[in-house]
Amino acid sequence: MASYRRRLERDLDGWIGRGLVPAASREAILADLGEARRLDAATTLAVLGALLAAAAAVAFVAANWSAIPRIVRFGLILLVFLASAGGAAWASARERTVTTHALLAVAAIVFGAAIGLTGQIFDLTGDAQAALRGAGLAAALLALAGRSPWPAAVALLFIGLGDMSGSGWFEGAPRWPGWLVWAAPLGAATALAWRSAPLAHAAGIASIAAVLSLAQIAPRHPEALFLAAAAVLAVLALVARGLRDGREGVASPLYGWWTWGALIWFGAAGLGEAFRGVPHAVAWLALAAAVLVLGRHDRHAAVTGAGVVGLFAAGASLLFNLGVGLMTSAAVFAACAVAALIVALLLKRGRAA
Repeated sequence: MASYRRRLERDLDGWIGRGLVPAASREAILADLGEARRLDAATTLAVLGALLAAAAAVAFVAANWSAIPRIVRFGLILLVFLASAGGAAWASARERTVTTHALLAVAAIVFGAAIGLTGQIFDLTGDAQAALRGAGLAAALLALAGRSPWPAAVALLFIGLGDMSGSGWFEGAPRWPGWLVWAAPLGAATALAWRSAPLAHAAGIASIAAVLSLAQIAPRHPEALFLAAAAVLAVLALVARGLRDGREGVASPLYGWWTWGALIWFGAAGLGEAFRGVPHAVAWLALAAAVLVLGRHDRHAAVTGAGVVGLFAAGASLLFNLGVGLMTSAAVFAACAVAALIVALLLKRGRAA
């Protein structure tokens, strides 16, 4: 929203200068668009303080573990959770959106910590993976109850940690993928529905991490799944690119993260025996170059950055597969760096002229 407003302001100035739009219409057009709310310094510090308060409560109980009676430990955790959830309900009734999001995120974090602490308080044995996933599910329910994207991002974090806490990665028999495979696309869809950029960033990162869990279907030869995941993420990136006109603040982060994921997992597919070699490195190089051109065309910094990093990674892979030594590779990269700097300087001078 904010990015679209800035672009519209520049366009309006140009149209007014060329006489296409009356100067008197400028403020009316911008007023009709509205202004996206921005977090000021005071609000940002208040949110940070709330999150630190949650961490302090958990740390206080943990630090005084032996000195505090069991029932008091449990009561403290329960009190902080109820206070956070109740405060969120109070803020929601008064339409204080940021406060509601922050307090629900605090409640989700405290609830996640409470699962582990309660188990230790009452000497209950359990599975860490199940505890983390349960905390993620609870955070997701809090997010849906309050229509809040912040605890939804916390839910993705807990679910991802739960997936990663399992043993036997890339070893033994195949197994079902983790919850993040389903939670990440749901998080992205929720981010688009709620127009939440923070949740879009969390869902984009979760989508990349989910591929590791998905690869457990074939733990000994995951390269085919990496390649398939790269194709799916590339398609999703193009879909997000097409959605930017109506939901730029949300679709743009997804476009960037999914592009990074497509390049990362396409490159990872070359680590296996099935796709290793010069053809894969050349294809990776071509794909990274296409991403770079697309990012420059769309003026999207994250996509452009993915293309640049992909070019270097694919170039290194190509040199390795060609059997080029480290010193020769260093010389090639140094020459490319000098050439890039020269071209950038010439372009800058041409623009100034």
